[in-house]
Parts: sequence; C-alpha cells; structure tokens
Amino acid sequence: MTASRAKGYDMGLVAILEKPSDLQVYATHPAHLELHEKREQLCEDTLAYDLEY
Repeated sequence: MTASRAKGYDMGLVAILEKPSDLQVYATHPAHLELHEKREQLCEDTLAYDLEY
C-alpha cells in the first residue's frame, strides 16, 4: 500500500478468520453490523482489502 492510497487513514480493523466460510458469519454478525454503522457515521471514506495466507 502506498501513502497516497492510504489517504492518511490512522485506524483500522483486523479480522482473522479460520476458514473462508467464516466470512459470511462475520459479515452478518450483529456486532459487525453495529460497527459498520458507527464507521459510516464517523468516516467520510474507507479503504477495505483482504489478505489471504
């Protein structure tokens, strides 16, 4: 990631999932949806990406 792409973002969220099927559980979990709503209220723009290893 380059500095210009990061746009000065200074916080992040990391979710470590055991298997690919956990993504659906994570995406629809009430705690995740609540955090998503708060992020939309606080941030004018976001950057999301996945790492797989």
